[in-house]
Amino acid sequence: MGLTNLKGKTLMNASTAMAGIGFLLFGYDQGVMSGVVASDSFKYYMGMLEHENSALMGAIVALYEIGCMAGALSTGKIGDILGRRKTIRLGCFILCLGAIVQTASVNVGMMIFARIFTGIGNGMNTATIPVYQAELSPPKNRGAHVSFEASLLALGVGIAYWLEFGLYFVGGDFAWRFPLAFQMFFAIILFIGSFFLPESPRWLQSRGYEEDCKVVLARLYTDEDTTHPRCIAEWEEIRDGIELERREGIHSYKELFKKGRLNNRYRVLLGMGGQIMQQFGGINVISYYLTDIFLQAGMTHAMAMLMAGIDSIGYFLGALTPIYTIDRFGRRALMYAGLIGQAVTLFIVGGAQHAVEIGNKSASGAVIAFVMVYNAIFGAAWLGLAWLYPSEIFPTALRAKGNSMSTGANWLGNFVVAMIAPVLFQYAKFWTFIMFGLLNVIFLIPIYLWYPETNGKSLEEIEVLFATADLQEDAKSIAPSIGNSSRFDEKRQGDSESQRVPSIASRPTSRRFPSNFSGALHKNVDKNIEEKPATMPNARRDSDDQE
Repeated sequence: MGLTNLKGKTLMNASTAMAGIGFLLFGYDQGVMSGVVASDSFKYYMGMLEHENSALMGAIVALYEIGCMAGALSTGKIGDILGRRKTIRLGCFILCLGAIVQTASVNVGMMIFARIFTGIGNGMNTATIPVYQAELSPPKNRGAHVSFEASLLALGVGIAYWLEFGLYFVGGDFAWRFPLAFQMFFAIILFIGSFFLPESPRWLQSRGYEEDCKVVLARLYTDEDTTHPRCIAEWEEIRDGIELERREGIHSYKELFKKGRLNNRYRVLLGMGGQIMQQFGGINVISYYLTDIFLQAGMTHAMAMLMAGIDSIGYFLGALTPIYTIDRFGRRALMYAGLIGQAVTLFIVGGAQHAVEIGNKSASGAVIAFVMVYNAIFGAAWLGLAWLYPSEIFPTALRAKGNSMSTGANWLGNFVVAMIAPVLFQYAKFWTFIMFGLLNVIFLIPIYLWYPETNGKSLEEIEVLFATADLQEDAKSIAPSIGNSSRFDEKRQGDSESQRVPSIASRPTSRRFPSNFSGALHKNVDKNIEEKPATMPNARRDSDDQE
């Protein structure tokens, strides 16, 4: 089997690994500035060695997020025109150019320009990769696949922390220039790796490459057998879902802000809201300024950087747990648990930090311990959830555009938090942690009221889940194949009920968004799967050529 013709589980694992590399790069970029901004050499070149300027330092860190937001928003058009793989390659190319300029920076202006330019590339990747992974993954473990990506984000943060801890003892320009250059290593791997993976089958079908869509599905689930019932089931479901969208006439950005029969505006608000909740849950107060937090707790610089590295291990271990829990307990259960755990730990960190500030240095141990617990809890829940949920809830025609909006909201929230954090630490001190803890408590309300469960459903089932009741009724005749793939997988498991989300995770009853829509189709789906002859036409095997 050649690298350019991977099949079955090998292909699925390869696509997940490459998506993970993209988020490892994302995590590395998130963590790298923690050590850079603490370097005396960096402060010298930025003109802040003798005169500390927390607002300017916050701008250097935070304006990167503006670039990321611009890059993410651009993928709404670019992603649909170029496809998922080419958009990722373009993002990697832009990121590498920006990393070169960052590495060579000798003043504030040059660094800010480079940070924004690098951010454009990273924003394109972060908006596209979850969509690509969700469109390739089967319903039963889509959450695990996207959670694996997110776990590598935590690993990327850890790599940045440990690299900078080692380089701290080297000192000089190299201690901060090399970490900024090293991000190109991951971008190059991702760029090259994309050539060995297929295009998204849903993008191919939506652009008229029907035969290529069939081949990709056959490669994903079989030894390229396009007549296999599993391939037929999913292809028909994708076809019907896209046909349903075309009947509704959705294709442009303006459709995202209309209610319509597909309730697209509601989806946008959920996707953007989830990303905003992730950012204002406090994670970037921790990740960007972790070294400074430990310094405020009374540590030496070397010890603070060492503890940041140790913290990243717990963060990564926590981020691994959703791979095993998110498809078992559902999205909502993890949302609740994450917010409650984050709130409790931030309250404790705030109280302990207050004790340190009034002279009780022994409380610094509690600050360190519960910052680490916070990161592990965040990794176990909201790290992946904020990226998974938006990638699931949009129709195929609007998935790139909708996810670009939600990712843009992530980077906007990222920018605001990164910009205000140095000022909050300087003036609000321990109240900073209390404030973000309270926000986590407040966020429990919208989760309870407005976020339906998506676990175990195909992307096409979720598409109809959010639709109005009349469209749901229409879909039963217009798109009878919706639900085929998830139902097929459940039948293969032998017990469909065991694969469904526990009732405790389900959203409260809603007439507009019934959580059991797909169940209404199961009788028809069973009949379709059992009676459908395996007569899918043999597809031409040139999907790799359709870039």
